[in-house]
Amino acid sequence: MSDFSSIPFFNSDEILGRYEFRESILSFIDIILSHNQSINLVSRETSRSDLIRIAADCLIPLEFIDDLSGRFFDIGPGAGFPSIIYMLARPGGEGYLIERTGKKAMFLNRTVELLGLNASVIDGNFIEVASSFEPHSFDFGLMKYVRLDKKIFAVAVSLLKPSGFFIYYSEFEDKRISIPDSVSVDKYHYYLDDRDNFRTLTVFSRIF
Repeated sequence: MSDFSSIPFFNSDEILGRYEFRESILSFIDIILSHNQSINLVSRETSRSDLIRIAADCLIPLEFIDDLSGRFFDIGPGAGFPSIIYMLARPGGEGYLIERTGKKAMFLNRTVELLGLNASVIDGNFIEVASSFEPHSFDFGLMKYVRLDKKIFAVAVSLLKPSGFFIYYSEFEDKRISIPDSVSVDKYHYYLDDRDNFRTLTVFSRIF
């Protein structure tokens, strides 16, 4: 990419300020910090400002995709990124949070209940858990802190409804993954809070 001037720049505080439930997001961040010493949800060096930036980054897809709503899955949310942030910012969806680390899954389950979110937390491996879902039954899927491989990609896409989205919070570069004709790939580059390095969001869309 040569025209870096065309890459949009976002500010974390401005992104969070666009949502009515900003204070709920900040309260959730405080919940993470209060539990982090005992559960190790995120790196012990992660500060509150770091988590605010991560929360803003979770909402970046809403800057590029107009219709992101409905039933969704999140692969490996860990401390709740991006799914809990998304549900706090955009209430009304139905989330399935699939987390294979038992302690993190327990934290997510308690947090979902505490915050009154319409979500199910499933303790297990995504590939195995996905077999219990009906194909083509999700409006979109999210994956932020898990490495994309061809098995995850194939299963994730198989769960999407026609015109559904699978959102990968990173650059997609694995040439070993074959993209079928029924799937389009869009990459969105952006800056968040600084212009040192741009970030990339990869969106896979089912097309018919």
